[in-house]
Amino acid sequence: MIYAFLRWLMRAMTRTYLVGLFRVIGAENVPRTGPLIICPSHSGTLDPPMVPAFTPRSDAWSMAKSEYFRGGLNEFLFRQYHAFPVVRHSADRNALRRSFDLLEAGQALVIYPEGTRVESGVLATPEPGAGFIAQKAGCPVLPVGLTGTRECLPKGARWPRRVPVSITFGKPFTVASKRADGSRISHQEAADAIMLEIAELLPPNQRGLFGDLPSLRMRLAGVTQPVS
Repeated sequence: MIYAFLRWLMRAMTRTYLVGLFRVIGAENVPRTGPLIICPSHSGTLDPPMVPAFTPRSDAWSMAKSEYFRGGLNEFLFRQYHAFPVVRHSADRNALRRSFDLLEAGQALVIYPEGTRVESGVLATPEPGAGFIAQKAGCPVLPVGLTGTRECLPKGARWPRRVPVSITFGKPFTVASKRADGSRISHQEAADAIMLEIAELLPPNQRGLFGDLPSLRMRLAGVTQPVS
C-alpha cells in the first residue's frame, strides 16, 4: 500500500536526518481505534507529512488546500498520502461531508485549526471550522504540538536544517455544544478551546495569541471535557 510506504519513508528520513534531535512525546495518548479528530499546530512545511507519519494509527486522513489538487504528480502524491481537498476560508460542503463520512467510519481526521501555515511560528486565531466539526461529530479531539519544524525547513529552503524537532500528542478530549447552565457554545469558542489545548503542549514562545493560559482557561471553562 502506497500510504503505508510513504509513512514509513517519512519516518525513516526524519529519524535518519535528525538522529539525536528528534522526539515523539505522548504517543500513548493516541486512541488506536474509533473516530478521532487530530488538531496540530501548524507553522512549518514539514507538519502535514510529519503528523500522519508519526501518528500511531494507519487510518489518518488530512484536509489539504485545494490548490494542491490540480492534477499531475503533486495531486497523486497528496491523494496517496490520504489527503483530500478543502477550499480554505469557506464552508466547503464537499470537504465537510468527506470529514463526517470518515469519522462515522471510525477513522482519524487531521485538521489544522488555523486553516493555514502560520509563518510567524506562533499560534494565531483559529477558524471556526475545527470547532464546528468537533461539536457536530462529538468524538474525541487530540491536540498536537509541533516544535522546530519551521526552523528545520524554513519557507523557500531547498534542504532541511539539523535542529531539534518534536511532536507532542496531548490527551484526548471532547468539545461540548452547551455549557452546564444550558448556554450555547459557539463554534469559535470551540475552536479557541482546541487551540488552548494545543497551546498547553507548546513552549511559551510559540503560544502567540494563546499565551495567557490562566485567563483562557477561565473564559473557556466547560467547553472541553477529558476523555476517560
